[in-house]
Amino acid sequence: MSVINLLALAVEGQHEWRPSLPAALSAERFAKEEARVLSEFVEKALVEAANPAPAAPAVARITAAKLKEFVADLRRPATLVVENRLADGGFVRAVAAALGDHRVVEALAPGRQWLCFSHGGGSGDIPELAGDERAAFTVLVRVAVLFDSDREHAAHPGRNQDKVQKCRDNGVAEVHLLAWRMMENYAPFPIWHHHFPYRPEHVDELRAIEPTRRGYLHLKDWFKERRCRVPKKVFPADVALTEDDFAELGPDVVAELRELLAMIHRIL
Repeated sequence: MSVINLLALAVEGQHEWRPSLPAALSAERFAKEEARVLSEFVEKALVEAANPAPAAPAVARITAAKLKEFVADLRRPATLVVENRLADGGFVRAVAAALGDHRVVEALAPGRQWLCFSHGGGSGDIPELAGDERAAFTVLVRVAVLFDSDREHAAHPGRNQDKVQKCRDNGVAEVHLLAWRMMENYAPFPIWHHHFPYRPEHVDELRAIEPTRRGYLHLKDWFKERRCRVPKKVFPADVALTEDDFAELGPDVVAELRELLAMIHRIL
């Protein structure tokens, strides 16, 4: 049953299976004898096994000794621990869609739940929460953490730097600390035009600020001073963004966001 469940995860698309040719031949025999419903999938894998496999973001090498543990870990959704599930979840969804990351978009699609967000309620408890999420996995730790940096300027260490190491001490190696102050600083200008259509002059003012300064503004306070309230969910689902929208924020933004997505791939 563990072998059948493992193959089913690949059939359903939650994970990719890239067997060696001997493993594919063995799987073909297994499918014919024990699980004929998987035969068509295994035959396709046999064809693919004859071709060089492309580089994978993360590879789990399954062993017979801990087969049940591997299958249990792979069946669970990967977990991204964030400060606010709704706000940061919307951010990740928007970034994946804008940058054309179909794998992450699919993992977050309704009914999939191959990737879930764990709500930290702020940054204070995240290292402990990350350790708790890590404890749910046995051999494959499929947990990562996303932090705001809370930096006031580029040279400022921020108040979450020490929490990165605490997460790693708790067994979670995959941690991304945003370079800019917080998630709101990565909201492209079409987002602010959507939220404040009656105050286009404020969005134009924000756009005119140099990225090296704009990236560290406390935008909730900045807009509040202009009598605009930033909503809890900064990235609404009905605003479609493009890579160019994020690139407009600053020269290094898209590269950093691709690093964030790459981290997510490593736990998927």
